[in-house]
Amino acid sequence: MVHPKIMSSVSPSRFSIDPASLVPLYYQIRENLRELIRAGDLPAGELIPSERELSEFYSVNRLTVRQAVTELVREGLLRRQHGVGTFVQNKVTQEMPILAGFSERMSLIGHKPGSRLISLTHQSPTRSAAQQLHIPLDGKVVKIVRLRLLDEMPFMLETAFLREDLVPNLQVSDLEREPSLYRILTTRYSIQITEAEEVLEPVLLTSYEAGILETEPGRPALLIEGVVYEGHGLPFEVTSSLVRGDKSRFYFRLHRQGGEIERK
Repeated sequence: MVHPKIMSSVSPSRFSIDPASLVPLYYQIRENLRELIRAGDLPAGELIPSERELSEFYSVNRLTVRQAVTELVREGLLRRQHGVGTFVQNKVTQEMPILAGFSERMSLIGHKPGSRLISLTHQSPTRSAAQQLHIPLDGKVVKIVRLRLLDEMPFMLETAFLREDLVPNLQVSDLEREPSLYRILTTRYSIQITEAEEVLEPVLLTSYEAGILETEPGRPALLIEGVVYEGHGLPFEVTSSLVRGDKSRFYFRLHRQGGEIERK
């Protein structure tokens, strides 16, 4: 049994809104709670004040508080635990770009990665996979579908197409013995990963996807589509991954190349 943490000592004065503002009260409450979470006053895993307490802090009725809290629950910033209360959700921050497999990335930030193999088939490629892998339509790929786990909870639904000529005889038993596909590629097939291209797109989960990820249909997710290259610049893997939006966020640090910004 997981015991809830004691709520941080946050002064009631920090729970503040402007009753005279034209902005709806529930929206002000939602943004105030969001700011308290971002500032770390309400850290991940902490129990927030009850609806009754919040209604007193904000001097509004409980229905207004409930509307604000419900929206933050839908966004994944908060989670309700029946009979206990509402907690600040712990989202996993993935630093991008980092050229590593899922298992390595999650281990680096202190989480326990896991994997559940759904299927592994040797088959003809889809048209898009053939184009991206630079193989003919009558060529062969290994299609791997896996549910990726994070701290034993469903986190990502991943589909990968690999050039079969680069991973001959790859079987289900291989991934059962060694969950890290990239470790297999490195140790058994001497494939060194040197470059990757990724495109991120916000999507909503279908009933099938939500069922596998153990969440509700229509919830937000991030679709990550990528191509991975080996040492000689040859594309060897095409991936499509659905990451639960209520469990993760991505961090980018961008740099401007070249000189100063031109002013006209």
